[in-house]
Amino acid sequence: MAAPIIAHPLGLFDCCGVSDGAACAIVTTVEKARDMGIKDIVTVKSLQLALSNGEEMGYNDWDGDHFLTTDHCSTKAYKEAGITDPKKEISMMEVHDCFSITELVTYEDLHISERGRAPYDAMDGFYNLDGGGVPCQVDGGLKCFGHPIGASGLRMLYEMYLQFLGRAQERQIEDPVFGLTHNLGGLPFMNVCSIAIIGKYGN
Repeated sequence: MAAPIIAHPLGLFDCCGVSDGAACAIVTTVEKARDMGIKDIVTVKSLQLALSNGEEMGYNDWDGDHFLTTDHCSTKAYKEAGITDPKKEISMMEVHDCFSITELVTYEDLHISERGRAPYDAMDGFYNLDGGGVPCQVDGGLKCFGHPIGASGLRMLYEMYLQFLGRAQERQIEDPVFGLTHNLGGLPFMNVCSIAIIGKYGN
């Protein structure tokens, strides 16, 4: 609470630091994975992008309190993955928490919290590892890791991979079915959103 103000009311510790870093992933087909002897196969259930050209600034329906891209992208991702009730079906999330407010807005844009309810859900522990809801950022998120822009999304997916293989140790989630990662880039009124939903093969 006593941290220097960056942009009122956000203080220094509401904002993640941008850092350097790199990541890579090896992606293949289920058949090739089986040929290599891999038994616990983690698969992509949905991968969606939504882009904005800034048109929301030109009309009054958008009041700046959320990201239209995340709203649209999540709706498409759930449909592709066959998810009808994300609040009950998503087992865990890693979201783009570049600022504390962004994390709260994202909970609502992902249709997990109702509009205006994310702060209350967060304070009630709904997003905690042991909160009985949808655990989010159990590895600490961007504000813990720093934010190596291009590498952040793969770091999130790696956390999901560890969770599905039961290798997340003290932050392990019990029997996850669907994991969701969310990334943003740009400005609130002109940006790109990426959402991936993954799960074990056969789910």
